[in-house]
Amino acid sequence: MTSKNKISTIVFSVYILVAFYVFGGGIVNSLVAYRTWRAVGVNEFPKFHQIDSSLIIPLFVVFFFFSFIPQVLLFWFRPIMISKWLVWSALLFNLITLVSTITIQIPIQNELGKGFSLELIERLISTDMIYRRIPMLLQAGINFTMLYQVVKYSNYKPNPST
Repeated sequence: MTSKNKISTIVFSVYILVAFYVFGGGIVNSLVAYRTWRAVGVNEFPKFHQIDSSLIIPLFVVFFFFSFIPQVLLFWFRPIMISKWLVWSALLFNLITLVSTITIQIPIQNELGKGFSLELIERLISTDMIYRRIPMLLQAGINFTMLYQVVKYSNYKPNPST
């Protein structure tokens, strides 16, 4: 195995790990957490939102931004059976998610930081689904395709250790 193949294996593995972590965290946040916000009392919501925001940054946002590093490295270091087209597609959906986060969700979150608004929570939920969860689902499908290709290819190569 060449040095580039070893690096490609590491980069791809790190990318898949972080991408699936971010996908899972995003889905739980979207389909569970945001929907529970409707039930938080008006008086309790500011403190609740502050705590939620302080936890989401180190547990999710950092990993979301980190995911771009191995994703971009895949253009140079990827398993040979993965096409650049798949990498470009996954990056496009990740960028759609990023742009939506910056231009739509963060401004809504900033307003919610000032106080409870059922209208803003509903807008957050609907825009999150359209502009973040759907692209993330498509990206997860592409990531699964890449992983499938790697596993399928590995079944065709004789393993010298067996």
